[in-house]
Amino acid sequence: MHRFLASRRGMQSGSWRFWPLANLRLEVLPPDALGHRFLDFARGCNAPRPMYFFLMALFTQVIYLIMFTCLLLVLLVIWYRRGLQSPAEPHVAVIVLGDIGRSPRMQYHAVSLAKHGCEVSLVGYAGAQPTAEVLSHPRIHLRHIVPWEFPRSLPFTIKAALKVVFLVWGLLKVLLFSAPKFDLLLVQNPPAIPTLVLARIIATLQGASLIIDFHNFGYSLLALKLGEAHPLVQAHLAYETFFGRMADDAFCVTAQMRSRLASEWSVSATPLHDRPASMFRPTPLEGQHALFLSLWDSGLLDRLSDWWPDGRSQTLFTEVSEGQVSRSSSRPHLVISSTSWTPDEDFNQLLDALPALDRDLAKAAKRAVVVVTGKGELRQQFEDRYAAMSQQLKAVRVLTLWLSFKDYALLLGSADLGLSLHTSSSGFDLPMKVVDMFGAGLPACARSFAALPELVRHGENGFTFSSSEELAQSLSHALGVATYDLPQLESAAGQPKLNGWDENWDAVAWPLLQSHLQKSRRKAD
Repeated sequence: MHRFLASRRGMQSGSWRFWPLANLRLEVLPPDALGHRFLDFARGCNAPRPMYFFLMALFTQVIYLIMFTCLLLVLLVIWYRRGLQSPAEPHVAVIVLGDIGRSPRMQYHAVSLAKHGCEVSLVGYAGAQPTAEVLSHPRIHLRHIVPWEFPRSLPFTIKAALKVVFLVWGLLKVLLFSAPKFDLLLVQNPPAIPTLVLARIIATLQGASLIIDFHNFGYSLLALKLGEAHPLVQAHLAYETFFGRMADDAFCVTAQMRSRLASEWSVSATPLHDRPASMFRPTPLEGQHALFLSLWDSGLLDRLSDWWPDGRSQTLFTEVSEGQVSRSSSRPHLVISSTSWTPDEDFNQLLDALPALDRDLAKAAKRAVVVVTGKGELRQQFEDRYAAMSQQLKAVRVLTLWLSFKDYALLLGSADLGLSLHTSSSGFDLPMKVVDMFGAGLPACARSFAALPELVRHGENGFTFSSSEELAQSLSHALGVATYDLPQLESAAGQPKLNGWDENWDAVAWPLLQSHLQKSRRKAD
């Protein structure tokens, strides 16, 4: 023990030396609440007196180490910020930490910011092709993070930890070393780990403002896999709450989410409801005809081959006569849905509803095509189950496709009805697909949950349902092939039902973001 403790005289005087720092004399700090707990623990363990003093010394040096680390971080921040040069125009990082092409709201943010004169770095994964506006705008710069793939055999917790480590490096590399200084960071949540903590550090280093755009709660998505009581879920909630409070401002997607953030997280957020981009609108018949010919030529509609007419002058949905395009006289109803094939969207409910819908269609001598677009883990499971039951379905066909943004918008504008099975892991977000459907002039059948009435009003712009039976009745009633005890829609198909993204963003988001940009620019000056 003589290597760890100084002389007894040194201990009694409250000043002693610890072996690793033998040339440094330390004064024992007055014990605070944490110190009392630490020392009480030592007493409770009946530690020998020399060990008791050793633990006191160790605790004191840990405190000094923390203080030294904090001071070093402050000095690094000062040194780093002195070397930064502010760009001539405001520079904003829009951080997705997901596939940029499959993150429409953050792409819309980037385009809107660019229209207001900001240079925008759109940070995320490469994958699906972003919108044409993002790709063509000279002020928007795509900065990709390369995701790492790990063996499926690894346990979820180990894969998650490794993924976080590599994401930390990827984000730091892009945000600190590959891009000019930022004036504002706009971060999508979820995912929260490690985005929120890194964004807070980088914003502090660069003297920028940090704005979080809450699309949902990350802990609620993790709870779908592990259960709400799992320690990792509870730790995620604590992390997300803490760093949510560290933001300079926030957006959220519903009024209910704003209330939840204010009451339980002490976060003040501005509701910025999703609105359709300008590309989502009813598709003219000429555009429909060209789209269906293109999809047929690419082989995406092969499952409809026994329904498809011969020749180039007509498709299953359109026909050309004397140079004029019209709806085909034998056109089936077209129902559109989109999904990421995640557990918060149960497409088994659609499969369960198909037999009843098929009977209603057959009785009315009508047909329907249901198109589900998107990629994800659960897609194959859905396709396998549909293949097993498809021979029993005579009047309805289901197609699973992956389309570009442009083709998806055109197809949506060609449809008769939209379908959403989104249930929300938290109950506080809204399905953006329904927003796009409304922009394209479609009524929607949507799975009911707490916040949905902020978007879908039953019997007005769509129908809400909970069970497979209600879904089948809603689809048949909305398509007009059967009559159930449901109201008639007040808003007909073909009429846009929401104001656009640009108008809403300019009124709600830009004033808030502009104020933070001005603050950051003043700091830089």
